[in-house]
Amino acid sequence: MNSTTNPAEHKNNFDFLRIVAAYMVLYSHQSPLTGRVEWTVPQYQSLGGIGLLIFFSISGFLVAESWQRDPHILRFALRRMLRIWPGLAVAVTLTVCVLGPLMTTLPLGPYFADPATGHYFGILKFNDAGHLPRVFDSNPNHVVNGSLWTLPIEVRWYVILAILGLLQVLRWRVVLLLGTAVMAIHYFWIFDVQRVMAEAGKRGWKEELGLFFLAGACLHCFRAEWEKRWLVVATAIAVAATVLFSIGQRHAAFWLIIPFATLGFGVASWPGIRRTARFGDFSYGVYIYAFPVQQTIVALTSNALPFAVGLAVSALATLALAFLSWHVVERQALKLKPSRTAFAMPWLQLRAR
Repeated sequence: MNSTTNPAEHKNNFDFLRIVAAYMVLYSHQSPLTGRVEWTVPQYQSLGGIGLLIFFSISGFLVAESWQRDPHILRFALRRMLRIWPGLAVAVTLTVCVLGPLMTTLPLGPYFADPATGHYFGILKFNDAGHLPRVFDSNPNHVVNGSLWTLPIEVRWYVILAILGLLQVLRWRVVLLLGTAVMAIHYFWIFDVQRVMAEAGKRGWKEELGLFFLAGACLHCFRAEWEKRWLVVATAIAVAATVLFSIGQRHAAFWLIIPFATLGFGVASWPGIRRTARFGDFSYGVYIYAFPVQQTIVALTSNALPFAVGLAVSALATLALAFLSWHVVERQALKLKPSRTAFAMPWLQLRAR
């Protein structure tokens, strides 16, 4: 959901992948927000869910790269927060102080006095707070911004990766790989997500998204090996995934396929595609604004628009807000990223040997 470098410096396809994944999430939400049945990959996942798995695969890869480039805990933490928090803070404030008063059926006094209004700012501490008092009451779905639930999970994995870095696990690549494999065995076979999904319709999202994040981190750590033998590795993954599909382990099969396919395409540099972010990196803005924009359009039109029209209007309005978010907020915040000489205290620095 975020990038680690200035998009003007990118010579790869990651910006394209992120904006595509963000719009996959937008598209996926359009159906349930308008009272329609959401399309899913049979017995697996919605299109938006696949977009999330792409996001977390990229995030694990790029955040591991960021740590290894500068393994300094304070600078690492500041870079991560400057990428996520300023844009989120503006989006949440606008939602509570502008969108909420316009969309609530309550008078302004009771709206602002309601504990739920203040509680919504808990999102800025990466807590879950999905509702504002009497906002979107007439919509099929009353959640204000249903996309933000993944941000606490992503921040949690930033923390875990930093701990792994401090413990030198990112240098001991085999330990990282074995730990990831153990977690995968637990999730896919001991927890048995296939059975849980079939019986209860639930899944362990924190663990599943974490597995895709760790897969991205592993693929960064072993990048030199798989890039040299790309065809051999791709063939081995395809064979293993086919076997897993044949025995009904779709989740495990997709865990093998999605990170490798995502990052194999991401590290490539294709003309045109690699310049996706030449006007700005809009993927995060699309992600944090799409849901409330879609909800607002449903409310203002009494959910009367044809699906394609509502989708198009939502996509364009979200892109406009993402453009502003990048140029007015996110880009300015990233200028504050600490240099590699900032906070140069030996106890905070792990130097490569």
